[in-house]
Amino acid sequence: MSTLTLDMFTQGAADIEAAQYRILAALSSLRKDFQQNTLYPALGDLIELSTVLETINRNRENYRSTLPQTLTGVDLEKKELMFNAVPADEESIENVFQLLEWAVPYVSELTNEGVAVFEFVHQHLSLDPVGIMPLYRDEGYVILPDHHANLVHVLKYELSLFSAETEQYRAMKTIEVETHVPASMFETPEDLKLSLMQKHQEMPNPATFLMDTDLDFPFDMTILPVAKRKLMRHLIS
Repeated sequence: MSTLTLDMFTQGAADIEAAQYRILAALSSLRKDFQQNTLYPALGDLIELSTVLETINRNRENYRSTLPQTLTGVDLEKKELMFNAVPADEESIENVFQLLEWAVPYVSELTNEGVAVFEFVHQHLSLDPVGIMPLYRDEGYVILPDHHANLVHVLKYELSLFSAETEQYRAMKTIEVETHVPASMFETPEDLKLSLMQKHQEMPNPATFLMDTDLDFPFDMTILPVAKRKLMRHLIS
């Protein structure tokens, strides 16, 4: 599988045609993954890359005063190109911008395709409370069946608050605490919650959710990561 990397864009000035070929091959490989309903980790990386490329391309005129310094890399946090004071071939830098301008529509189009699959899965994932829900829901469990493998996954989740510069963000971490074959067709989510309460008595009535879908999509690379994001959206809404 071809991998789409930022270096393909920032280091492609020497041979634009070859860089375009490599980029198109990587995009084609990612598109096949999306068509097979396999989203992660590719979609997360693609969204980040698309954001960086669009920001740099949109602000390309701001770099005019920087030329003709040498391009050394990209500051991913600030989403901007980095230069040093060593003189460079101005044509090479212009070629980088030309490559970015050509590539951004292709990357954006594929990103939108991946997001569309994500939203489809998101809409076809049910999310239901199990038993009586406590007021405190920043920590608890999510029950997620994998019907294809005939398994039930139980994940413990925990929401946390962190600060970055002047902004505060919510993050959620999960850890799988159980994976098992259903004891019987009569085993209910309430049975599982009761079992969890007996095994982990530090939470006498934990917030517990059941998430399920009838989609036959890859579990680890699609259903599970989309379920985590849907649960987080629900908890912070």
